[in-house]
Formats: sequence, structure tokens, C-alpha cells
Amino acid sequence: MRFRLLALPLAAAFAVGCSWFSPSLEVRVQLPEPPEHWRQAFPELRFQLACPEAELPDALPDAPAGGSATLRLPKRGNWPVLAYPRARGVRLPPAGGLFPLDLTAEGDTLELSWEHGPVAEVFQALAREGFDIAGLNARRLVEQMLARSGGDPGCLDLDHLAACLASGGFRVTDLRLLPARDIALELAPGTWFLDSPFGSAHSLAAGQALPLAAVPLGRHRLFAVELAGGLDLYVSEREVLLVPLGGY
Repeated sequence: MRFRLLALPLAAAFAVGCSWFSPSLEVRVQLPEPPEHWRQAFPELRFQLACPEAELPDALPDAPAGGSATLRLPKRGNWPVLAYPRARGVRLPPAGGLFPLDLTAEGDTLELSWEHGPVAEVFQALAREGFDIAGLNARRLVEQMLARSGGDPGCLDLDHLAACLASGGFRVTDLRLLPARDIALELAPGTWFLDSPFGSAHSLAAGQALPLAAVPLGRHRLFAVELAGGLDLYVSEREVLLVPLGGY
């Protein structure tokens, strides 16, 4: 079954924050709360906002987790807003939202979530290439991404998804998981976790190996709550490589 296109009714949303005839509108962006182990490991966690063609204040400070910021964005359907967490000198996978899909019932706040981060990244890439994302049925797409990924859409092949949407021939069956494998790592004792906001932390005692199931092939970041810095984790079909952050 082909993925149907659906133009979104924007009239109500366009009334938010500015006049009907203005090409942009001011929106309050609500940032998500981080996972508990992120709170423990990253007390300095801040978010950087990104939005294609948005008017960001010249001196927009990094926003704290759970906080909010205001930006002016184009009045376009399915327009993506992303918030990239930064901690320990690296950028982590983003939270995201789509305008007007993720507006609150009051219509004055765009709520960003970890679940909508991957679709916002895909729509950002398409928007920057000039693709008309307003006609996509974003609500249906998000539902299917969550269902087919088991709740972690970051495990989907987002490059393939973007290419299929841009081609105009996208089908739900084009939502596919990245190749993955189970691994075990010998690490120092501590509470270890990958950089995905959907993952959990694992306590590791001396002499124990850290088992990680279905890790997508590619690059990841690995942290311990109690230890400074972190590790770059490279997973291929045959090899696993650990390198201190910034050391490869």
C-alpha cells in the first residue's frame, strides 16, 4: 500500500503568535526531559535549536533540558524543529517536532520529543533539498516509524527513508531497521550507556562484560555515569572498535 499524501489544515495554527498575512510566526518551543541516567552523567546538558529558514535570535543561548525557547519559523506544513543535546563536548541524537503536528492544544507551544527527533531529521534534510514536505502525511508516518522500530525510530535507516520520500514512491514497507548485531564489551566498572535517548543504563562490576543487544552498525557514543569523557564505538559486521572521544 502506498503511503498517501495529506495536506495539513494550517489555518488554525497560522493564527499563533502573528498576523494571518505574515510569512512566519513566533512559537515557544518546549524541550523534553532527558533520561534519568543522562541527568546523572550530564549535569551540564544543554540543547541547541535548529530549524530550516527559521529566524533564530542573534544571541540565542543554549536552552536547558526541560526548558523552553522562542523562535520564529516559516508558516509551512510539517516544518521541522530540532534540539540537539550537547554534553561532554559532543552532540547527541536530537529531540524534534513538526509544525503544526506537535503544537499543544492551546496552539502556542511546539512540544519536542525524543520520539519525533528522527522524523524531524528526515524532514529537515528534505526541506534543505527543496522537497515539498507539507503534503506528507506526517502523523501516519510517525505512527508507522514508532510501530516498525519497536519504539526506537533512531534504529531505522533514515537515509533510505528520506530517499524513498523524495522519490515519491514511498511505501510503509520501506521503513526498515538498520543492520545490527549483538556485542559484548570489556570496560571499567561503572554505569554504562549508549547515546540513544531510548536506551537504558547497565551497571558493570569488575571483571564483567557489558552485553549490548541489536546495536546498529556504524558509529555510536558510549558513556559511564561515574567516569569523565566517553568512547566512540564503531560497530561493523565483523569488528568492534572503541576509541576515546576525539581520539580517532
